[in-house]
Amino acid sequence: MSQRDRGFEWFIRRARMVLTRRFDAPFAEAIEASARTEYARLRPEVPDIGGTANVFQPVMTINGWIVALHRAMHARGKTAAETIAVCHAVFDGWLSKLPGWLLRAIGKLALTRPVRRYFERQAARSQERRYAKDFLWHVENGPNGEFSMVFDECAVNKWYEEQAVEELKPYCNFADITYSRLMGMGVDASQTIGLGCDRCALRFKGGRETAIPPTLQGIIPTR
Repeated sequence: MSQRDRGFEWFIRRARMVLTRRFDAPFAEAIEASARTEYARLRPEVPDIGGTANVFQPVMTINGWIVALHRAMHARGKTAAETIAVCHAVFDGWLSKLPGWLLRAIGKLALTRPVRRYFERQAARSQERRYAKDFLWHVENGPNGEFSMVFDECAVNKWYEEQAVEELKPYCNFADITYSRLMGMGVDASQTIGLGCDRCALRFKGGRETAIPPTLQGIIPTR
């Protein structure tokens, strides 16, 4: 089994547990079975945007899982918001099991100058446009230590459009809110292409409170 397939196994089993708690076991088992079938069909279509050389390749892999789950849930009358609520519960539940000090240390490390330089190199690579389905982005360093990733093209939104699941677009940055809150990264993710903006922006500032955008209120609970 490939690493990507092991990742899907991890995800769908935890999604089944969340669905069992929120609905019931027969519903959760039906969703799991349908999502597995859908992912087997969908897997070859997940965009290759550079493999391990691209820091955002895992984002596309995970969004393959999300689309498969959403199609299974949508077929049984569930909304995009309900799909994303399940996905948030999976990832938040996983991260929350890690020690708080470790999560905060990771958050601080992610905003250090060496890591920022790594992201700057990744952003410069995107400008070469090697992959049509890739992100196109750049880095902005703002006042008082703010660090921003600004996306003129969003691979996730392009993927949702290609798969005709545009209803997922307003929720495309739920994972950024999830990890930022736990890691103390203070992201402002209110500007997204999925909400009709001309670009997406992830604006980080260590120690700042992570706000929940209106589209995710009620999906990501307040702590």
